[in-house]
Amino acid sequence: MKIAFPTNGDNLEAQIEQHFGRAKNYLIYNDKTKEFKIYLNPETSGGKESPPNFLKRFEVEVVITFALGQKAIDKFRQMNIKVYKAIDKNIISNIETFEKKQLIELGSDISDDDFLLK
Repeated sequence: MKIAFPTNGDNLEAQIEQHFGRAKNYLIYNDKTKEFKIYLNPETSGGKESPPNFLKRFEVEVVITFALGQKAIDKFRQMNIKVYKAIDKNIISNIETFEKKQLIELGSDISDDDFLLK
């Protein structure tokens, strides 16, 4: 499974960016190979592709983030990409917490409003 994280960093020790669409990069982690790649956010780097379409192209199945806009929430749902609420730590801590099934999925125990950018 491929998991995407919005970040301004370039490794698993990096913090997750507070605003999904404003992140400099997306780190895509493959939980089978334990490898990751960094991609520039097309929205902040002059590209024309939306982040949900961009991540779908790389076969991302899960996004872990703090907050995102309603359009992104709707788009991810349409693409069957699950979105989870990040914990306030680095990417590797979020991977470990996700693997223990301890992150909250959008639309499950919390309101979608808890993910919306304010």
